[in-house]
Amino acid sequence: MMQTIQRYFLYPFNFVYACILFLRNLFFDIKIFQSKKLSVPVISVGNITTGGTGKTPAVAYVANLLQSRDYKVGILSRGYKRSSRGYLVISDGANIRENADRGGDEPVMLAHKIPGAVVAVHEKRYPGGKSMIQNYRVDVIVLDDGFQHRALHRDLDIVLIDASSPEHLRAHIPVGRLRESLRSLRRADIVIATKYSNDLMLKSIEQLVHRYTPAPVIGSEIKLEDFFDVMQEESVPVQNVVPKTAYLFSGIAQPEEFHRTVHDAGISIAGFHRFPDHHRFTENDIHTVLDEAKHYNADVLLTTEKDAIRLQPYKHLFNEALPLYAVRISFSIANDDGSVLEKFIRRTMNKHKTIKYN
Repeated sequence: MMQTIQRYFLYPFNFVYACILFLRNLFFDIKIFQSKKLSVPVISVGNITTGGTGKTPAVAYVANLLQSRDYKVGILSRGYKRSSRGYLVISDGANIRENADRGGDEPVMLAHKIPGAVVAVHEKRYPGGKSMIQNYRVDVIVLDDGFQHRALHRDLDIVLIDASSPEHLRAHIPVGRLRESLRSLRRADIVIATKYSNDLMLKSIEQLVHRYTPAPVIGSEIKLEDFFDVMQEESVPVQNVVPKTAYLFSGIAQPEEFHRTVHDAGISIAGFHRFPDHHRFTENDIHTVLDEAKHYNADVLLTTEKDAIRLQPYKHLFNEALPLYAVRISFSIANDDGSVLEKFIRRTMNKHKTIKYN
């Protein structure tokens, strides 16, 4: 009842937000606002809803695909909730220069996951991309969370939709999770449905998307890859953790998916603590988590990769008696749909002078 009343009072803000977005997109469509073009191809990986679509693993997947074809990859992000401002290089491709506080947790995580990629952040993507090209001579820029950033021209727009939560596609922020109208999907070149569990669910997303665009819709999966011992900084096989009882804690938009991944691996969950998205941990937070884990007689602490990046300053507070593992996940295209995505990327890269994709 209370949620219904809250939603009722939020609808005027929902209407204002939708109108502002409509006018902004209209001004770009009729060229009152101009998109600036960089000298290298730009591949955007974004979404139409807030949080929880698996965007960061998808960015890593696209970047690794390009690196496997010997392209020098730049990854450009806004650096959400970072303490710094302006252009900041997180990794020069050889060394990681910044921490999560200054660079943002997701860019720093991407720098760790994709060695060799240049990772930078800038609120304004065009000058950020221009600096990356000038200073590091990257062949291609992968734009992290760039679907709404229309000031920068992109050569390929990949849009992710969470197939497990279609109800979130019904209303704009703040009533729902839509960042902009579903009509905006007409800008997408390819749509990836994430977290789907069966072909019927994928078909439903496909029917929804094709109301607005003929862009292909492909399925993807996010699976548990292994665990990372945060204190020892080494990989731990899944089978070493499965027999243990775990206490979970995280500061992400939708922790339910994290919990489901751990549960599906066969790990017993003793309890969990949910922090706000992109939470900046404190010593008190760590002590709270440790006390709760001991209360539930947990054998290990489990958190997400993104949270582990923000926990680096507090590693000394954990101990061997209660090890801390980060759950590492992998993104993959389901069935034979990988060839569809690869075809789009190949076509995008081959439009430019340096052809390495064959």
